[in-house]
This record gives sequence, structure tokens and C-alpha cells, in this order.
Amino acid sequence: MSTPVASRAFAAERTVLPEVRRFVSVEASRLTFTNFVEDLKLAVTEACANSILHSRTNEIRVSMTLVGSCLEITVEDDGIYQPILPVPEVDGRGHRGLPLMAAMVDDFSLRRGTGERQGTVVRLVKCKR
Repeated sequence: MSTPVASRAFAAERTVLPEVRRFVSVEASRLTFTNFVEDLKLAVTEACANSILHSRTNEIRVSMTLVGSCLEITVEDDGIYQPILPVPEVDGRGHRGLPLMAAMVDDFSLRRGTGERQGTVVRLVKCKR
């Protein structure tokens, strides 16, 4: 497993989302993924927002790792994944986060935190073509 080249912890509060976007922007540009910064900011912000809203965690950790010509970003918390049945056409409250994250990157995975194994991990990978 590769060692992260950038990592930062954030309080699980909505007010930190602009700070998360800045961190992603600066680090992705530094790692020469400038062409993908907007997609990455959107995907990571969505992952962090989901963690804040649905996992009851106190902290979110964002890590970036170079894997060949790809940038792997993980968003982790210590909470329990609280599934919500999405019905965006009916309730008008969003619930488009997972498909949105998947659309912004080349590879996406989600490991849900449970009562037996707390901690949700979202993995986002963007590759240079």
C-alpha cells in the first residue's frame, strides 16, 4: 500500500467544507492534477458532507495518494453509515451524492461503517489519461 502524500483532518461540521475544497484544490494542483480539480473538489466535498450529515462522527480525514498516474483520495470517518432511501423526485431533498461522486471520478467505492465495524471510507480515484 502506498503512503499518502497529503493528509488532513477536519472537524465534522458544515463550516469546514470551504476549507476542504481549498485543501483539495491546493494539493491536487501541487500533484499535477490541475485539470481535474473541479471534479475532485465536488466529489470530496460531497463525501465530506455525507459524513457530516449521516455518520454522527466528530472528525473527517481526507488523504491523497499517488498510485501510478492516478490520484486516490480517501475520505474517512469514525461513524456508522446511516442509510437513507433516496427518492429525489418525490422529496426534492437531494440524495444524489453517491451517483454524483461516482460520475466525477474514474473509480469509486464506499465501505460503510457499521455497529460492529465503525468508520465509513469513501475511495475516489482520478487518473490522467
